[in-house]
Amino acid sequence: MTYEVIARKWRPQSFDEVTGQEPITRTLRNAIEHERLHHAYVFSGARGVGKTTTARLLAKALNCRKSPRPTPGPCRSDDPDACASCKEITESRSIDVQEIDAASHTGVDNVRDSIIGSVGIAPARDRYKVFIIDEVHMLSSAAFNALLKTIEEPPPRVVFIMATTEHHKVPETILSRSQQFEFRTIATAKILERLRLIAEAEKITVPDDALREIARAGEGSMRDAQSAFDQVISFAGPQIKKEDVEMALGVAGADILIRVVNGIAEHKPAEALAVVDDVVMRGHDLRNFCRDLLAHLRDLLVTKVSGSEELLESAGCDINELKRQAALFSESDLVRFFHSLAETETKLRTAAHPRYQMEIGLVKLMEMRRLVPLGNLLDRLAALEESLRTGKLPVQTTSSAPTASGSIGSRETRSSAATSLPTNAVGGSFAGTAARPALETEPAAELSSVPSPRASTLVEPGTVTDSSLNRGAIDSDIERIKSALEGRRKMFLVTALEGARTASLQDGELYVEFAPEARHLRDTLARSDNIKILREVCFEIAQRDCGVHIVIKDLTAPADAGTSKEDEERREKQRLRKSAEETPVVQQMLRTFRGEIVDVRRIDDK
Repeated sequence: MTYEVIARKWRPQSFDEVTGQEPITRTLRNAIEHERLHHAYVFSGARGVGKTTTARLLAKALNCRKSPRPTPGPCRSDDPDACASCKEITESRSIDVQEIDAASHTGVDNVRDSIIGSVGIAPARDRYKVFIIDEVHMLSSAAFNALLKTIEEPPPRVVFIMATTEHHKVPETILSRSQQFEFRTIATAKILERLRLIAEAEKITVPDDALREIARAGEGSMRDAQSAFDQVISFAGPQIKKEDVEMALGVAGADILIRVVNGIAEHKPAEALAVVDDVVMRGHDLRNFCRDLLAHLRDLLVTKVSGSEELLESAGCDINELKRQAALFSESDLVRFFHSLAETETKLRTAAHPRYQMEIGLVKLMEMRRLVPLGNLLDRLAALEESLRTGKLPVQTTSSAPTASGSIGSRETRSSAATSLPTNAVGGSFAGTAARPALETEPAAELSSVPSPRASTLVEPGTVTDSSLNRGAIDSDIERIKSALEGRRKMFLVTALEGARTASLQDGELYVEFAPEARHLRDTLARSDNIKILREVCFEIAQRDCGVHIVIKDLTAPADAGTSKEDEERREKQRLRKSAEETPVVQQMLRTFRGEIVDVRRIDDK
């Protein structure tokens, strides 16, 4: 006697036994009882959810010979008194119920020979001639067109039942002429209940936690779950343990998933390598393990967001354990973990060394715990601003902020944002503007070695130069600056300096004066990137940080009494900048943010 697999042996024999599709079976039963039968049906849904089984039950209900008319309760195949029609339909050998595999009969000639040519012939024995077309979406366009008119106006006593896993590929012209039923994936709890019934009937001893793993392996498909159950029975025999299920199906148990989550929470990258080694030694498929971990992260996120037990019926852990694990992370953490692991799962499809890919993927998850949320970094900025107002050093923190989605900054990532922070300094009050901060923390003890920040000032006409400059030394410095610029291949800056009326490097400041007609040269020199280059070159020449002062002066304009005042203001600004550079709080801010002072002013300035 040949062995009959569980999926076939335990195929539902009545509408009541179709698991998880109660709305559909109820509709069909009522249609049969009230004789409101349609001539064409489309059953769509995932694999193994009962489409073909329901089609056969409908065919049996229409043709059962024990009832004078269609009945919602046809004969069972295990009933010794079952009518010949029901037996033949169950065994797929009825001449009036034809099952056609559209995947192997895709052409228009197949449709003509199998359906159109015989649809006009009356049923040989039964009430209805039923055509069950499986995977109907595989038919060609010509075949659909040939079938269209027949489905729209079939002969009396003809019923079409079309099943498909890809509803969107069926032409709208076919769908509009049919009643459509969408079969759902089956809940894990209902699959578990069915498997428990089968285990009791087959005298298989298996605990509920092992049955749950088998039900989860079905992923909503009753047939897949029953096939997995068959596989486990072949592996372990009539006495099944949870470890047997994990070994036979290659699925990750709850203990492994918990180890991974705890390793992430406790930042133990070494645990990732140990977990992967354990998975490989157990014979699990790494891609399946990655999918199980993705499902577990989804369960943790659902627990964190809603805690609905209805949405967690397929979870591998109980609800209390899920709540404990979910409390270890924020929602953004779990979302980042999921996206990162999804990338790993995609790479595993084509990876030459899946183990290496999985190890790196898990270590990456554990390293993600070191990320600092954006809100924390903003709090640190606020603390620094407060310290500048009060003149007190902020409390040093040790957290760092690697780059990631939702977080800011690493040593490789520089923010271009600028912030104006007022403070009190030696010699007067001023406000400094720090540019290009890098959000990282350095030890305060290193501040004494920080060079003074460089400064630049861009002003309008009216500032005069010091008449007592040493022209020989000044000219020599300017020539060295030009040579350095030539070495950097910045000839347009050399041209701009040569077009200046006068240029000098003195007292830590490069002073460049242009005539009004050379304003375009001033504009070139005054660009922020060019000023940066000039400051760097001046630092090489003078061995100190230098400001850049660029003016346009019209010598034909009458002398203004305000000239000396502007000169005094410039010297005052130089004094304030020097005071700022020597202030420890400002030094710490510049060191922390890798900033530069680009302007200095008194806080009472408008």
